[in-house]
Amino acid sequence: MDERDFYRLPVREVMERDPPLVARDAALAEVARVVNERQHAWVVESKEDRKLRGIITQKDLVDIISPIPSKSYTTGTIRLKCLHHAELNKAEDFMSKPIVCCRPETTMEQALCLMAERRIRRLAVAEDDEIIGELNLGIVIGNYLKKTQREGAQGDRSI
Repeated sequence: MDERDFYRLPVREVMERDPPLVARDAALAEVARVVNERQHAWVVESKEDRKLRGIITQKDLVDIISPIPSKSYTTGTIRLKCLHHAELNKAEDFMSKPIVCCRPETTMEQALCLMAERRIRRLAVAEDDEIIGELNLGIVIGNYLKKTQREGAQGDRSI
């Protein structure tokens, strides 16, 4: 497979099929455990109903535990999502939304363009608003190397 073939692959052939999930009513401690292990967690309606609601990343968690004060602007005060300013008990209280996602038949070229355009590191793969997988930079790079270097290892390609 050459580079051009990789870009034509459907996302379903590259995606991670077991993305980290938390229910929208998950407690902060549970969310922190998942995010600590996997660097992020997709927020879904419930473990049974995988309808996408948001995402929580390491940066989101740092933002809510950081004691950053409210920022004053000429048009008013912006309250940051922070434990010092609000009650943040459940995942839905501090998740980021809206979610950027693609379908499993989306090509890798389209998915990568979407990630670059939106400046995101993770892309949910969804069918009927339910998450079935994810793409992230590590998965993309690993699969790109694995799929394009097979031929190089067989002598079909020079580097």
